[in-house]
Amino acid sequence: MKIRRILAIVIAAVALATAAIFFANHVPAPSTPNSLTVAIAPYQDLAMLVNAHSQGFDKKEGISVHLVTMPWEDILPSVASGGSTVDVGFGSYVEYLTKYAKLNANNPDPVVFIEPLYVYRGGGFVALSSNIAPFTKADLSNAVALQRLKQYKIGAQKQSLYDMMLYSVARTGSIEPAQLRVYDSPMNDGLLALENGSLDLAAAGLPQITEATKRGGHLVISMDDAGFADITGFICKRSTLQKKRPQLESLVRVWFKSVDYVYTDMRANSHDSLAYLAQTAATKYTYEQYVAALAQEYLPRNASELESSVLSSDGKYSYGRIGKTVNAYLVGTRLTNAPAPLPEPMLK
Repeated sequence: MKIRRILAIVIAAVALATAAIFFANHVPAPSTPNSLTVAIAPYQDLAMLVNAHSQGFDKKEGISVHLVTMPWEDILPSVASGGSTVDVGFGSYVEYLTKYAKLNANNPDPVVFIEPLYVYRGGGFVALSSNIAPFTKADLSNAVALQRLKQYKIGAQKQSLYDMMLYSVARTGSIEPAQLRVYDSPMNDGLLALENGSLDLAAAGLPQITEATKRGGHLVISMDDAGFADITGFICKRSTLQKKRPQLESLVRVWFKSVDYVYTDMRANSHDSLAYLAQTAATKYTYEQYVAALAQEYLPRNASELESSVLSSDGKYSYGRIGKTVNAYLVGTRLTNAPAPLPEPMLK
């Protein structure tokens, strides 16, 4: 009887602890004029923002930041719902433009992409055959060199970032997308298709590039060299932007301070981010894995860096150029009838 009673007490204690953790991550803080509830997913890049509170960056900017952890795919619907769960969240620029028409159709309070923050640039296309030479950065801006793409069977999931990247590369080479032999292929199936010869090139993120390299393969087209990327930034409802613009502008500055803090001394200052990921992420990062994952991205450390690299029309990851490329893809592949309006950055 005593054993059962002790067991019941232990189970109850575990349940309470679990509930406490759940509600700490899911219940928004009481709303005050200077508070912001921010939707965050347990990824290595977004984890930078956990330093906002631990280092007092939010307090210094005169706001109170409360983080709500949820799966990445739930952030956009949570923001779009217009409920009291979150004020603002992280979102993909490419996803926002792709879903714009359906997301904001006949909506008097649309979701708006208010500020780009950082760039994912680490993907590309891999091959296992040593007979397929990599395209250099110079090749990717040379229409003659790009004609070689027509020879290959290429795997990329339709409507994905990688399909859009191919579209962008083809346009550079004055190649009609229909001239490329692109097969709708989920990324996780790409390596097997390369091994059995049904594909020559396959779309790949960091895990797939690493695995292809282990099998004697190599990166043929680098997303970074191709000048294409996905941009992550803050999204919110237009009404939230109107009501809390000063606080949202402060949040952007808090983000930059958090990023700069971590990069100032990666080993010493990534402790809070790694602790957060250890509690919430499916991937359990070592310090070395954390650094390697961040190397696939470009996170500007201040507004000046963002301006020169992303916001400027001449920037390496030009916000306007990438937006126009995505719109051209969406209209050219008849996924939408008209291009989505390109959002104006809040701080520009």
